[in-house]
Amino acid sequence: MWEITGLYLFAYLVGSIPTAFLIGKLSKGIDIRRYGSGNVGGTNVYFHVGRAWLVPLGLLEVFVKGAGPVWIGQYLLGLDRSSAALAGAPLMAIVGHNWSLYLRFQGGRGIAVASGALFALSPLLLLAFIAVAVAGWAATRSSGVWVLISLALLPIWVGIFGDAGASLSVWPLLAGHPGVVMWYCIGLLGLVVLKRLLSNWTPLPTDLPRSKVLFNRLFRDRDVDSRAEWVRRLPDGGP
Repeated sequence: MWEITGLYLFAYLVGSIPTAFLIGKLSKGIDIRRYGSGNVGGTNVYFHVGRAWLVPLGLLEVFVKGAGPVWIGQYLLGLDRSSAALAGAPLMAIVGHNWSLYLRFQGGRGIAVASGALFALSPLLLLAFIAVAVAGWAATRSSGVWVLISLALLPIWVGIFGDAGASLSVWPLLAGHPGVVMWYCIGLLGLVVLKRLLSNWTPLPTDLPRSKVLFNRLFRDRDVDSRAEWVRRLPDGGP
């Protein structure tokens, strides 16, 4: 019990490390929360800090924040891959990333961290997530809605291929623990939806109907209709 509690606390605290915020501060001296979407994540780093910083950002968030708690639970604590406790560790990392203790419970969207956990739990499921999201974006140039669709499809893929993986080796990395991955995927979807709607506790714009803003937040992952306007916003009086 104490080992699980310690793992969850570790996952939350490591997930809370605001990597994108630190990159913005150390490389350009800016508070990335005042730029673009205000999101402490890769898109804001790309547009307002520099695309080269996406490499260290991605490596840290995928392998340290996302995959790290799963690997620690498995290989250091000896948690079985069929243990539901294992699914909770990466979810706590996502909670930390999205609501960072160090940024007054502001943060990112958790997609890179979630991808790292999927890499540790089932790389093939991660490939399915990426394939749907990229194909949808290529067809529509709307990333927000297709990331949401890809997340919503994850529990369905587990339900379809989990049993097949156990019997036919079609989905071998799900064999023996589809339930753990299912709970992780359901929890992940809930956390991402909640984060989109709360959007770093920012108030709803007064120049748009509340229903329109909530629709944009959930499906487009922004408050306004124009993505270019959203991602390139600058602080008042800023450069």
